[in-house]
Amino acid sequence: MSSHQHNRDQASQNESLQTWPDIRARPRTFFNTPLCDDLSTLNSDIAFVGMPFDQGTFGRPGARYGPDGVRDARSYTYFSQQDGQEAVGYFSSDVGAELLKNVTMADCGNITVVPSDVNQNFKKLTDVVEKIAERGAFPVVVGGDHAITFPVVRGLGIFDPVDIVHFDAHMDYSHETQGVLYTHGSPIRRCHELPFVRNISSIGIRKESRKVYDEAIADGNLIVTTGRFKTLGAQAAMDLVPPSENLYVTLDIDVLDPVHAPGTGTPETGGLYYEEMRESLICLARNHKIVGFDIVEVAPPYDQSEITTMVAAKLIIDFLGEIFPSKDAGNH
Repeated sequence: MSSHQHNRDQASQNESLQTWPDIRARPRTFFNTPLCDDLSTLNSDIAFVGMPFDQGTFGRPGARYGPDGVRDARSYTYFSQQDGQEAVGYFSSDVGAELLKNVTMADCGNITVVPSDVNQNFKKLTDVVEKIAERGAFPVVVGGDHAITFPVVRGLGIFDPVDIVHFDAHMDYSHETQGVLYTHGSPIRRCHELPFVRNISSIGIRKESRKVYDEAIADGNLIVTTGRFKTLGAQAAMDLVPPSENLYVTLDIDVLDPVHAPGTGTPETGGLYYEEMRESLICLARNHKIVGFDIVEVAPPYDQSEITTMVAAKLIIDFLGEIFPSKDAGNH
């Protein structure tokens, strides 16, 4: 090989490397966002938190691996680069432009979960969410089983009142199970008991006991079953959600059809398709002020193809991309 050919090949290789994310060793983070290990210095629009917790699970555990599974959803970690520097946005071929361009994001890491001490684990999560909200950042919590939604919402009292939209195959509205109040079968009931929580809308329900269903209705909750959702369509179903100035969204991945999300502890036959879920989130973002978001019950051990973590990651980007319009480079 001539020296001229060698130099040309080397230049081509260097040019191609610039299109890849930074190749230096670095901790894995959600969507390659910067790591923030001191909340007192948090200065971003969006703050991610992982909650590797499945101590509230009745049956199959594994949701504790959800946060790192979503971090490793490689198809959605490559944000556009600008001159080989920091990521500036996620390119959407549908939109023909970058979503979240110049929207600042930080990964605040995982909550350190103490075995068997549910109250202490929940207190840690509530404290972190409170600090994020006080810093003016938008909290995105990735679980973890659905029990974690209660301590997250508990940390958002600054937004009093708060309304909730709850996407799930199950009501999660049990009062208790054998005397235990904090399980993944009860977080929406626990949220209802918070003094600043107002309207609760449960979407995609397709399996629940008559007793729990009746109790939720008696408490004034809106229930849109999977069947009703399919009849109405995403837009009309979301139009049923009461107007809200402070809306929290919790998304249990088992609301999706198991074809789209097999990696979860309690899959149920039937369910929403990815496109229906995406359209629902976009409708909510356009019609309400969203103050926080969680995605839960992603259990990578039950999905060897990593479909579920990729779907979860894509839905996070879809939702955030609608909540936070792209910014000009100088408009932070």
